[in-house]
Amino acid sequence: MCAYRKPKRSDWTKSLFFIGVYIAVIAVSSFFLLLSYWYLWIVLVGGGLAILVLWHATSTAYHCPKCGANFEISFLTDFFSPHGVTKSGGAWKYLKCPICSTRSKMEILVKKKAKSSP
Repeated sequence: MCAYRKPKRSDWTKSLFFIGVYIAVIAVSSFFLLLSYWYLWIVLVGGGLAILVLWHATSTAYHCPKCGANFEISFLTDFFSPHGVTKSGGAWKYLKCPICSTRSKMEILVKKKAKSSP
């Protein structure tokens, strides 16, 4: 079982950096690939999006507000489920809790990195 924590400012900064790099690569590559090699551009867009979602799915978990359970989700669930940001700065994803079966806006948590032993 992995330990979880609430996202810190550095987590948000890292996420925004990765999203910014993705958008920059898509925008710049569109000038070079879109007219002649549009199929490569579509592969680049889809591949980059898959990498971002895979990173998000492996580095985050969720907290059910009803029963208090913490759980992880699959790549496909992460890809297709709706998400958003609250006014207080937190993030949510609309999911079904595997423990209490409640569908709700689940709070996003970050997986703690295991400390390596010498």
